[in-house]
Amino acid sequence: MRIQFKLPKERFLAAEERSVRLTLRNQGTAPVELRDPFRDADQSLTYTLTGPEYPEGRSVSWRSFALMDPAYNLTMDVAPRIRLDAGQAIEFFVDVHTWLPATRPGRYRLSAQLTQEPLTATAAPVEFDIVPSSAGPASLGVDVDGHFTPGVKAAWLQDTGGQPLLLAGGYDDFDAVETGGVTWRPATVLGPVEPGSTDAMYPWSNDPQGLSSVRWTTWRKGASLLALAWPATTENPFRFDLGEPPERIVRPPVATVAGELFVAMVGAGGKNLRLIRFQSSSDATEVTPGREVGRVPLPGVPVAARATVQPASVGNGLSVLVVEESLGGLDLHHIRTTSTGRLTRVASTLLRGVRAMPQSEPGLWIDPAGRLHAALVTASLKNPRQAVLAELRYRADGRLEAPARLTPLGRLPVAPRAAVARHHSRAQRNGELSWAILMEDGRLLHQGTWQGPMTTKHPPALPLELYLGDGTYLLTVDPTLGASFEMLR
Repeated sequence: MRIQFKLPKERFLAAEERSVRLTLRNQGTAPVELRDPFRDADQSLTYTLTGPEYPEGRSVSWRSFALMDPAYNLTMDVAPRIRLDAGQAIEFFVDVHTWLPATRPGRYRLSAQLTQEPLTATAAPVEFDIVPSSAGPASLGVDVDGHFTPGVKAAWLQDTGGQPLLLAGGYDDFDAVETGGVTWRPATVLGPVEPGSTDAMYPWSNDPQGLSSVRWTTWRKGASLLALAWPATTENPFRFDLGEPPERIVRPPVATVAGELFVAMVGAGGKNLRLIRFQSSSDATEVTPGREVGRVPLPGVPVAARATVQPASVGNGLSVLVVEESLGGLDLHHIRTTSTGRLTRVASTLLRGVRAMPQSEPGLWIDPAGRLHAALVTASLKNPRQAVLAELRYRADGRLEAPARLTPLGRLPVAPRAAVARHHSRAQRNGELSWAILMEDGRLLHQGTWQGPMTTKHPPALPLELYLGDGTYLLTVDPTLGASFEMLR
């Protein structure tokens, strides 16, 4: 019997998938019967990883791995027997990143040994490197108006010795009962981008059924807005030249079932709001430039902004809420697309007696009737340590439906550093609202905090992001693995 490994490459990030193809071949002249070593009941085939994470080596069989994973159900106690004729082989892919997780940079050696009396076989070891890297800020994208518990996508830049790579990953909390939260999954390296790139973002979409084959990721390099989808690559992306770097990119980008990507931004100097559109399809053969499809002048420089897309059942309309400071409080401007796709400012609202918190974004949700629900964590003008939740609702025509509701949230023990409000995107949760406040001392307050502020294991992503699944999670950034999630407790 012969065991052979095949790795797809020799250099990996700690955050990405490391799968190895293992081939077991009968090199003899007679048939061989053995227990199937690729079933979860088997413990005769042992994999061993040696390297910086495991200097003495760590070994695991399929059975020992299955018994260690609380979310895995062992399907059988005894592996079935198989027959390999002379020259016949079977193959299996081993997820090394899951079976033998490692994050420390350095050189690793993977070996394997099969022991089933009277058979023995040892694989020739293979070696690979985990390269040093550091993750930048991450952002989240979800599907709005889904009928099932939503997963979430994340995008970020990971620097490897001055060369940034664009990464994206998908996450969910389907196994939260067993694992206690969001299940980590390896990220996909989408490719290298230019040094100096920023604002890596995954769009929100109104395509929960997956009807569109176009999946977008965006980022910025100076005055260039860049987007990735078929048939582009990170080295030849969709591109739009803004003329000069924008004041801010309005998060999130939004994608529609039709394969369109819309990115709103506050222009240089805060003078206007611009809307850029990219478009592609599964059968596209060319990378086409983006184009500007809307521009609205702004009365003042915004201190916060947020975009969203309405459910596909009521169309592909977009809404942007821009927050501007004024002498008496905060001016909120609701800007939305018309039936022709152009931008228009449809309502302005003054919130008296409150001020914006640093690095805060509104929470936006458009319900199945087309009404926009907005929420913003603010501070009292008279007492900056007094947190106040502002909630507004706009009619389907974009006009304010009722006066804003201001709810005191309590006095902060120290000054705020950032704040966030988010509505649940799942249709059955009816826009359920969550909020969180990060304070200057690194602790976090949220609506479920009753034993005092919580402290996160990793630094929170800024601006703050919440993932609302079956539980509520704060997006944090593991310096090595990128996007990570901590349940709000």
